[in-house]
Amino acid sequence: MPKPGKRIAATLAFLVLALAASRADAALPAEQPYRIDYHGRLATDVYLNGQGPFQFLIDTASSRSLIYEHVRQRLNLTQSQPGRMTIYGINDVADVMPVKPQELRVAGESVSGLTMGVLPDTEASGPDGILGIDVLARYFVVLDRSTMRFKLLEPGAVSARAYDDWSEVELIPRPLKRFAVQFWYLKTRFNDSGITSLFDLGASLTMLNWGAAERLGVHKARYERNGPPPALLQDVLGKEAPALRVDGLEVKLPGKFWRRQNAIIADAPVFSYFDLDETPAAIIGLDLLRNSSMAIDFHGQRLYLGPTVSDGS
Repeated sequence: MPKPGKRIAATLAFLVLALAASRADAALPAEQPYRIDYHGRLATDVYLNGQGPFQFLIDTASSRSLIYEHVRQRLNLTQSQPGRMTIYGINDVADVMPVKPQELRVAGESVSGLTMGVLPDTEASGPDGILGIDVLARYFVVLDRSTMRFKLLEPGAVSARAYDDWSEVELIPRPLKRFAVQFWYLKTRFNDSGITSLFDLGASLTMLNWGAAERLGVHKARYERNGPPPALLQDVLGKEAPALRVDGLEVKLPGKFWRRQNAIIADAPVFSYFDLDETPAAIIGLDLLRNSSMAIDFHGQRLYLGPTVSDGS
């Protein structure tokens, strides 16, 4: 039989190993599933004030995180400050009621004291809210398409090391002219022509304004007779003629390219909201990025693009 001193030493060694393992488990990044839903957009679960899960869209071009009116009523949230709040994104600029839930929880992270906007309910089967850059830009965000897992890691070089072998794309921060709101842009090539492009995970489609289309050899004057967009699409594409779909584009980011891509050409209101109406510009939507793994380093101003999963996977 081991002597008491040896038994104590063995027990202490076991406890040290157990505690070390416990600390290692606690340090592992929390993660949760995400899915492709709501007309091809990215959605994940969010808890507010301990209630949920609520279905939130992941949107890198929404200036604020938002909830819809039915969620505000369920949580019994009241206006948190005088006046309305201006928010950018969701194909629009809107003045909304501000509310402040005690806690937002997502992917193991807790955010307190977050002021959110309230949008009116528009469809019964729609999402419950939008996770905007006021939350996302605090973290190193990972969307692993192969496992459909969403992670929020500590920002900085340590988190980035795991993605060194992925294609690296510069994220260019750019504030709005009129408001202290910052969004991120990508240097994108369409048919070998460089076009400044908004990085917008909340957009289902890639869109070009007519300045960008002219650069690609698609001339607005030739299509004036097409008239304005259909009434059903004018909230998104605007009322200005013409608007059309273009096929067969080649789109390139460093280390990645897509052939035979579609895009919408229109002088949509969203371009003026983001100060892009006077320059050739594009919005990179999820039709390009939906099936790629992504790691977004807002602090390091880098987007890492990983393996692509086919639509049938």
